[in-house]
Amino acid sequence: MKNQTSTPVNGVNVDLMSHETKLQQMAVEDLAQKCAQETDLFFSHHDNDPSYGFELFRRAIQNKDERALEVVITQYQPLVARWVDRWMYKRPDFLLINEEAQDFVAQAFERFWISFTPAKFDKSQNLAAVLRYLQMCVRGAITDAWRKFRRMRLEQELRDEEKEFSQPESTPEDLLQNAEFWQLIKKKSKDPKEYAVVYASFGLALSPREILAEYPGLFRDIKEIYQYKANLLDRLTRDDEIKDFARGR
Repeated sequence: MKNQTSTPVNGVNVDLMSHETKLQQMAVEDLAQKCAQETDLFFSHHDNDPSYGFELFRRAIQNKDERALEVVITQYQPLVARWVDRWMYKRPDFLLINEEAQDFVAQAFERFWISFTPAKFDKSQNLAAVLRYLQMCVRGAITDAWRKFRRMRLEQELRDEEKEFSQPESTPEDLLQNAEFWQLIKKKSKDPKEYAVVYASFGLALSPREILAEYPGLFRDIKEIYQYKANLLDRLTRDDEIKDFARGR
């Protein structure tokens, strides 16, 4: 917010009161225009006044002003879209998820309006705090989609592995380039669950806690995950065929 020269009267900042009163009396369209101007200044690294945007959020959240809500979405949609683009490309294979960037923008705003209550707004001191919460909603929407995609991918892998254990001659389908290696690992596994935990650990880079949290129906607890993993790794380190394969690579 721009610096203001003020004169305290009985401990109250008169100029600040006047500014807040002016904001509350402004029409939504005027606020929208000022907010757009100040946002442009912000992105061009100039001094700017975020109070107009803060007032728009206040009306949308505390006053349930539908027009203010429309303006907020219009004004901050490009910013949210930037956050979405940034988060989407942090994850490998994210483009495999059957959702458009605009879907995540809509989901982020929906999460925000549901969870950012008037009480939470009261605790926010400025526009930056409100936007940080909105950014968290972007992260939440994308993270949930990625977790769902990863769960579906592993479940498909497990279904494939169950078929392949009953048909040893079939070729394993996985997302890793070294298919021959994973075929050998599968042959050395005693059952699909043993292979699944090793594949999830190394092929998908999941920790035991992540495996348990995301696939609660597969293993009873972390101890069981560690046990399956330890059993297979112990055999592999003593397996001559694995050693020969490693040396050949």
